[in-house]
Amino acid sequence: MNKAAINHIPKSPMAYAFDSEHLHILLQVGIGDALKVELIAGDPFDYKVINGVYVWNGRANPLLPMEKAYDDGLHDFWFIDLHAESKRRKYAFLIHGKDETYFYGCRQLFKVTNETNPDSLYVLFDYFNFPYINDEDLISSPKWTENTIWYQVFPERFHRSEKVPGQFLPWGSIESGITNHDFFGGNLPGIIEKLPYLQDLGITGIYFTPIFEATSTHKYDTIDYFSIDHQFGTNEDFRVLVDGCHKLGMKVMLDAVFNHCGWFHPFFQDVIKKKKKSKYWDCFYIEDENFIDFEIDKDNRPVIDFSHHYKFRTFATTPMMPKWNVSNPLVEEYLLRVATYWVSEYHIDGWRLDVSDEVSHGFWRKFQKAVRQANPEIYIVGENWDDANAWLRGDQFDAVMNYRLAYSLWNFLEDKPGKSTALEFTQAINSLLVRYQKNVTSHMFNLVGSHDTPRIMTRLDRNKRLVKLAYLFIFSFGGSPAIFYGDEIGLEGKHDPDCRRCMIWDEKRQDRELLAFFKQLISLRKIFEDFRKVDLRWLIAEDNVVAYQKGKLVFILNDNPNSKRINLSGNFMDLITKAKVPVGEISVEEYGYRILVKQE
Repeated sequence: MNKAAINHIPKSPMAYAFDSEHLHILLQVGIGDALKVELIAGDPFDYKVINGVYVWNGRANPLLPMEKAYDDGLHDFWFIDLHAESKRRKYAFLIHGKDETYFYGCRQLFKVTNETNPDSLYVLFDYFNFPYINDEDLISSPKWTENTIWYQVFPERFHRSEKVPGQFLPWGSIESGITNHDFFGGNLPGIIEKLPYLQDLGITGIYFTPIFEATSTHKYDTIDYFSIDHQFGTNEDFRVLVDGCHKLGMKVMLDAVFNHCGWFHPFFQDVIKKKKKSKYWDCFYIEDENFIDFEIDKDNRPVIDFSHHYKFRTFATTPMMPKWNVSNPLVEEYLLRVATYWVSEYHIDGWRLDVSDEVSHGFWRKFQKAVRQANPEIYIVGENWDDANAWLRGDQFDAVMNYRLAYSLWNFLEDKPGKSTALEFTQAINSLLVRYQKNVTSHMFNLVGSHDTPRIMTRLDRNKRLVKLAYLFIFSFGGSPAIFYGDEIGLEGKHDPDCRRCMIWDEKRQDRELLAFFKQLISLRKIFEDFRKVDLRWLIAEDNVVAYQKGKLVFILNDNPNSKRINLSGNFMDLITKAKVPVGEISVEEYGYRILVKQE
């Protein structure tokens, strides 16, 4: 047994309160090392008198069998849902290998033999401890997010209504090589006009990239957080939009750009003018008063020079976006006022937090308290591209944009050197499933692409069948699936900004068959609860074919240019055609899928 591979961390995704009376316990061991794992567990203060002797209840009660849940190629992960009615538990593990058994506690890992004193297995000083399940520490994310079908809108490129005046490029006149300087005039009234389209598609939540006053097409360079950008319309237009969404059963999530602001934000312009005499000087991170040591153009904008060392902190390396000092009281009060204003006054349902991993945890804790006071059911999603556990402990975010899930799909489905095998794909997904608490995974914002990545249609070389496999997987995964606008009709685009092309509204140029697939997929997700469950069981992972079971549903994905026949035991009905599936081999078309219902 590889003792170095054995690991358990209390008060982490390996030991957490799932609800007020249940703990989820996970143990990592070397792959294939354990044939059986048992848990010794009990309330540390619960003793019984047996034959005149006080015996700890964890010793008196039966050992609890754990279940091997997942493996990541290097480790097996064993799991148990532990009932803790008293809210306290001490626990340790017995790991049974082929020829040996080990006791594993917080301070001891030792081999158990016939000569081992039984008392040595029950020294509570050596046990892991979950001291108490405090209800106020439980994950309290809004339940509605588990069943939401999100649609991401980039407002400048979704739809233009003539109700908002302005001089813009003809809609869709640039079809590739689009830039951040091309304005096509998408606006809020245009989005309102297309709400029936989104309702017909089956959307129940819309995430908008920034809509506040800014100079760019993407609006991540905010000037006024309290005003809708004039290109998009007015604050009243936004109120009408939110009301219209709510009447159609759709939630609204806005983009909070609180890591940085725009060059033309009044606070920063005051600093440029007054330098250290400005009351906003400490709202930013500035080296010295000579921080404007670069060329300014005729429009009072910095001339971008990526080789220049700027004397103030920014988003990435662009002087157009100076970084906020969120620990400054002025900034903190200002941004929290912004956050609660749109919740209280316009009744938005969620905030997506831009560059959230570069903002302090302390600020996000205050942010959560503020917006939850305004609306206890508000949804908070961080833009974290990596492991986000430090933000997902119940005191900051409900979820993050699940790029780790997207990475796994890209690596499996893309035709590129070193692409993942079917087995490696399942191991990557398993690693993700054990990385986060189950009551966090069920709220994740799952995506296959966004305004910051190549379009999934372009990434997968215009192979529509592969696009369907990618979306089928996130729709059959725990959490909330998100569609990037236009994916449903075959919109293409390389890395940003090219992925931000104008939505195609001419039905003759839309892929209507792909649109029908999305409508069907959304409908199935809403009808069948098994789509939304967190846990899955892998049935097949070989030859670029994966099959997995969730409840009574079996999903088969064939990432091959030729059809495959696979063997699954049991009787099945095809969920789409309602036809019985012949016993024995099941056929799957090239780059195709099957969704089967297991019959009793």
